[in-house]
Amino acid sequence: MARPRRSKRSAVATGADAQDLAARVFSMHAEASLTIAMRMPILLKGALGDSHGQREAAKAVIEKVSAVVESSFAASQAATAFWWELALNPPGQFDMAAAVVRVADSTLEPFAKRTRANAARLGGYRR
Repeated sequence: MARPRRSKRSAVATGADAQDLAARVFSMHAEASLTIAMRMPILLKGALGDSHGQREAAKAVIEKVSAVVESSFAASQAATAFWWELALNPPGQFDMAAAVVRVADSTLEPFAKRTRANAARLGGYRR
């Protein structure tokens, strides 16, 4: 009986992808913490009637809603690609770990992009 062909990706490459994803999540958490710390005084002023603080609060809500919508769309696309790849590839040729990393990466990217932009804008630095 013929043995199924293994995936061309090695376990090391898949592990590197997972480590890269974990590093990006950690970076996103750090940037989100900085953004929250820098936004709190602005939002407090907005609660006391400052128009700049109120605009910042509105901007934060709009960014979060648009990130959720974009992330949902990206996640559904990646999950659809995942299931099609799983259905169309013979057993043993499908790299489940790499596919899961791709789905997670595409889901987190809209949030990471906005978090980086907010940290840069509020911190006064540009990448």
